[in-house]
Amino acid sequence: MLFNSFTYILFLFLAYVLFWTWQDRRVPRQLMLLAFSYAFYGWVTPWWVILLAATTVTDWWVGLRMERAHLGSDPRAPKRWLLLSLGTNLGLLAVYKYYDFFVASAQAALARAGFTGELPLLHLVLPAGISFYTFQSLSYTIDVYRRKLPATRSLLDFAVFVAFFPQLVAGPIVRATDFIPQMERRPEWNGRQVASGLFQILRGLCKKLLMADMLGAHLVDRAFGDAGSLAALEAPGLLLATYAYALQLYGDFGGYSDIAIGSARLLGFELRVNFDRPFTSRSLEEFWTRWHISMSSWFTDYVYISMGGSRAGLLKACWNAFFAWTLVGLWHGAAWTFVLWGAYHGAWLVISRLFRRLLPGGRFPDRWWWSVAGTLFTFHVVAFSMVLFRCRDMDSFLAACRALGDWSSVGAALARVGDGWSAACDTLLRGLPHVPWQILVIILIGYLTHGLPPRWQERLEETWIRAPAVAQGLLLAAAIVLFYGLRPPGLTPFVYFQF
Repeated sequence: MLFNSFTYILFLFLAYVLFWTWQDRRVPRQLMLLAFSYAFYGWVTPWWVILLAATTVTDWWVGLRMERAHLGSDPRAPKRWLLLSLGTNLGLLAVYKYYDFFVASAQAALARAGFTGELPLLHLVLPAGISFYTFQSLSYTIDVYRRKLPATRSLLDFAVFVAFFPQLVAGPIVRATDFIPQMERRPEWNGRQVASGLFQILRGLCKKLLMADMLGAHLVDRAFGDAGSLAALEAPGLLLATYAYALQLYGDFGGYSDIAIGSARLLGFELRVNFDRPFTSRSLEEFWTRWHISMSSWFTDYVYISMGGSRAGLLKACWNAFFAWTLVGLWHGAAWTFVLWGAYHGAWLVISRLFRRLLPGGRFPDRWWWSVAGTLFTFHVVAFSMVLFRCRDMDSFLAACRALGDWSSVGAALARVGDGWSAACDTLLRGLPHVPWQILVIILIGYLTHGLPPRWQERLEETWIRAPAVAQGLLLAAAIVLFYGLRPPGLTPFVYFQF
């Protein structure tokens, strides 16, 4: 089920009514949440709920056994239970997400070495959001193993934690230490919380429907269609498409996160912020504390720190960061472009760490011009990586790299200024003609609003919360009509559904 559909609006409204109807009845309320979560996940492909249920039951049982093992005399017993959880969750990912990728890569390598023969492929359909809920469930068993969290006795509570529908398919990745205690408290209806939830949903729909989908349909998908469309571009056109894609990806995934946070808030739950104006970051390290925060913090806590973090010296810390972020790339998708994307970010994190060692006190200068330069540099490092993230294969990426070196359209466009700005722009964007001016306005407004101070957004939300309920209802209805009237035809799935 898609957040950007009328079906979800009705689905969420029904869940809201039932949840607060059973405010004082914990078991019916939890059963309702679980039923709605499984219905949400299995809406298109019902058998996916079997995998979800298998992960849930396995890790709940492992948590109980692990806690009991902590009290026993065998110090290695808890690790054996943790390995069972790791094997189950990572095994599901290996089979459904990575098996065909690694087998096909091995077959290609063997063919280049002169060996013939076909290796068997499974051709399995990747279940939506499997990377999210397996990592969420894994965080629970790892925390129980580390004794940061007691094992939950209630299978129902644990099942709701794993399957909670607002964030099930594309995050934010929720930690059991944050979510399970919220289920144990009696929910208290709060009008301010409900109004804030509606504001978050509206903001998410605006990012998705008016920014991400528009940029995708009218610019990004045309430019990044395949290697041929990229080969037809020159540097100005590719740069425009790249800036648009960075904003599209932020609007798509940030919009999903906003809708998830708002939906959870309507049901009395608080989820952590997943995006915090990432394109205003002054360094790549800061960027990863602002972009997809739940995922980057997961890899920091459970991979980077588990490998030793920065405790074992500079070189080991650099290797740990590079390896962890290469895994981040592989987590995003079974393709070499994703692996290289992760390695690219890992390499830049290493470079940033080494460069900081050369600065006085290990810190960047506290000067406005340094902040501006750092922000622009970081943004373009990230934007270039998004070319790799968006390209479907290495041929497309190499075509994009060649396009970046071709600036011949600039001189040709200057020569045609006398023929009118439209003719000059079409010449400048050769390979990507007739970009609607409205798309350029969306890009401009998108980046300008992205850089607004947080207090401005807080004031806007406060104004919404203080508005009368009737005014909120009318604005909500008008906004929904506007969103669905202006968006491109059809429902565009969220980008991160494929992960």
